[in-house]
Amino acid sequence: MAEESTHTPAYYALPAALRPQTLRKLALWGLPVVLVLLFLVWPYQQWDFGRRESIIVGWARWVSKNADWQFCLLVPLLVGWLVWLRRDELRRLPWHGDWIGVLPLTFGLLFFWIGFKADTGYPGFLAIQFVLAGMILLVAGRAWMHTLFFAWLFLLFTWPMQPLEDSLASPLRPRTAAMAASMLNMAGVSAVNEGSALQSAPDAAKDITIGSAFSLDVDAKCSGINSLFALMMISALLGYLALKQPRSRLILFVCAVPLAVAGNVVRLLLLVAGTLLFGSDFAVGRHIGDHQEMSPYHTFAGFAVFGVALSGMFALCWLLEGREMKTNLKRHGRAPTAGGGLSIPLPRRTLAQLAAAILLPLAALGICAGTDIRFHVSQPGVKLKPGGTLPDLPLSLGDYQGREFEMTAQEKNLLDEGVKLARNVYASATGRQIMATVILSGFVKRSLHRPEVCLPNQGWTVADRTQLPLHLKDGRDITIMMMRIFRDSEPQPGVRIRTRAINFYWYIGSNGTSCADHYEHILLSYFDSTFRNIQHRWAMASIYVPLPEQRVGQEDPFAELGAVEDAREFISQLAPHFMLKQ
Repeated sequence: MAEESTHTPAYYALPAALRPQTLRKLALWGLPVVLVLLFLVWPYQQWDFGRRESIIVGWARWVSKNADWQFCLLVPLLVGWLVWLRRDELRRLPWHGDWIGVLPLTFGLLFFWIGFKADTGYPGFLAIQFVLAGMILLVAGRAWMHTLFFAWLFLLFTWPMQPLEDSLASPLRPRTAAMAASMLNMAGVSAVNEGSALQSAPDAAKDITIGSAFSLDVDAKCSGINSLFALMMISALLGYLALKQPRSRLILFVCAVPLAVAGNVVRLLLLVAGTLLFGSDFAVGRHIGDHQEMSPYHTFAGFAVFGVALSGMFALCWLLEGREMKTNLKRHGRAPTAGGGLSIPLPRRTLAQLAAAILLPLAALGICAGTDIRFHVSQPGVKLKPGGTLPDLPLSLGDYQGREFEMTAQEKNLLDEGVKLARNVYASATGRQIMATVILSGFVKRSLHRPEVCLPNQGWTVADRTQLPLHLKDGRDITIMMMRIFRDSEPQPGVRIRTRAINFYWYIGSNGTSCADHYEHILLSYFDSTFRNIQHRWAMASIYVPLPEQRVGQEDPFAELGAVEDAREFISQLAPHFMLKQ
């Protein structure tokens, strides 16, 4: 059978349902309705452990409450503007859909179901991306996808990548402190860093202790990560508008990372200069109870991040394409020209593709409606006290004798409702003290927090973290996380004391599963709840080993080695007492 003629007069010989105007109305009404049902109306996730809300409503509510991610609210508007810039080109393109669009559309709907079943928003974000790509390809074709590719890719900046915040912030913090220390030493200001702590160097000849002139800790807000995503968005948009070569755009985008870190190094240098010249209260701010009140100078220094990064971006654009930047910018501002009418070469195929683009998402919603999303919490993977809800820790273990310590009022306020905590402090005949804590999550997901996030809020600096294999006395092999932490104090002028400790932790699932990494336990939660129908009630075991307090710069390395070996032996005996076997 011959294909339909592409000449306009032939359209009028077609049935009314196949005419371009009818197909256009079907696409302009049917596809938006489906998208609204999927992403704006359908109750998708319990964003705040309450009733389920749609992806878009929950996303807007969460982003608006988090200042570091509020730039995400601008991205949909920028995407609309980017599409509007290509309006003239889009008017000239025919609708020539490609059945390959069914693949990304199906992948998107699969992600939609996974996120709906596992009660998490990140698969939903991926669903939006893939569903949009699938619809464009399926209904309009590859030429449309090619024209809209950057706008579609830019839409990724809409979604807050919060899991990357902690995983990228941790390695950036010590690097930022190390770079600042190197630059200060080159400038003649003696400085040292350990982990994310930046301090003035000691001088025994002059009886100057470490940190006496300045002592800063590169917290998450100074590590470059909170500004990194916004700067990456700006670099991508600037590269698209001002640069023409794909290689130049890629270079600019990749350089957003070192430029963000460079901006934060400058910020640290400004804080050090302000502390040396005017004091810590002026440069950094004052501690009022547990709250850090940021000084106006500290706020001003924060603008250095964007000042340095944006200056570097514009300089890099000039180096890459120089005077051609002006021509590149003009190509986006051409006045629209009159185009021909809507061209649909194969109306019957387009109608079938439109039907698929509408019916497949509706079928996915039907599957979601029949999915059991009730939260059946499994039994915890740790032993509980008889007749109680608290984890069971022995009071005696070898030559260690323990004493119970209940959850404090502050801990009750910080932890989610339903979280249970058992904690014993053990002491041996040799004088070794070890604190063991088992935290049992509540009946809501994600109710356990990362120690790497909680400890800095308590004044600790995490020097490093390492995963260690451990053989338990009952024959099981597990992996645990070891962190070296410290915090400094100045009990009297000129005397700085460092408190050091070793902290071990790992996660214990409902079916005997255990893992050492926070994000691994989250992924296991979502995988098992989706495909194995196991709703883990996780527990986290934490073993804290204090080291003797010593003056800064006079720490005994052998004390740490002995503590690590004692702790590993202690854990190998203790863990079988509270960890259930599969």
